[in-house]
Amino acid sequence: MSLVLGPIHFWMYGKIKTTESRESAIVSAFKEKYGAEADKILEQIYKKYPKPDGNKSLEELLANKPIHQGIQELIINAETREAGIIAAFCAKFSDAAKVASVAARKHGVQCGKEAIKNKELSAADCNNAPKIFECLGDYLCDGMPCDRGAQVVSESEKKITWDHESCVHEQYWKKAGADFLAMCTIVNEWIAGFGEGINQKTSYKREKALAAGDSSCLSTYEIKN
Repeated sequence: MSLVLGPIHFWMYGKIKTTESRESAIVSAFKEKYGAEADKILEQIYKKYPKPDGNKSLEELLANKPIHQGIQELIINAETREAGIIAAFCAKFSDAAKVASVAARKHGVQCGKEAIKNKELSAADCNNAPKIFECLGDYLCDGMPCDRGAQVVSESEKKITWDHESCVHEQYWKKAGADFLAMCTIVNEWIAGFGEGINQKTSYKREKALAAGDSSCLSTYEIKN
């Protein structure tokens, strides 16, 4: 990896690891809720979507693949496996999407708290909506840098709104057989939790969603007094 590309792709790998960590949190919630039945479902899912090898470095995972292609494959594997797991549990249990949403939100809170430490955020930083959104971009996997990810629509110290014209996750979620809106809701619960983890007064609102039939996605972080 070059000195220019290296940091960007390690940054992307960190976001992929966050996705994998959220998956693990959701799996733990399923195991706690459904017991031995969860293990049976997961055994079948992991045959189709193998678990990642956490002992390998990014260089080992990419091996001789082109860097961009290798990173993209890691994203696809992580998002498809998470969606496959959720789809399998939703097919078996009527409350599985809710269980996953609660677990995702709790995981988001944990990540927000980690961001405060890792980025050495000041009290002023934690009370600034654009700063919280900036931190979100270092944790939430939202496609490759070349994709049109979240675009800021408006911002002030206490409020920031952003949109998406397309969903980079949709094809992976649907390929795994997961419900588009259910997956969107689960990820949005994680986003809400992330904001709360940095500042408990942060309110998150999904105002529009492609998954709900809107022409674009529109989201807001607002710090309430």
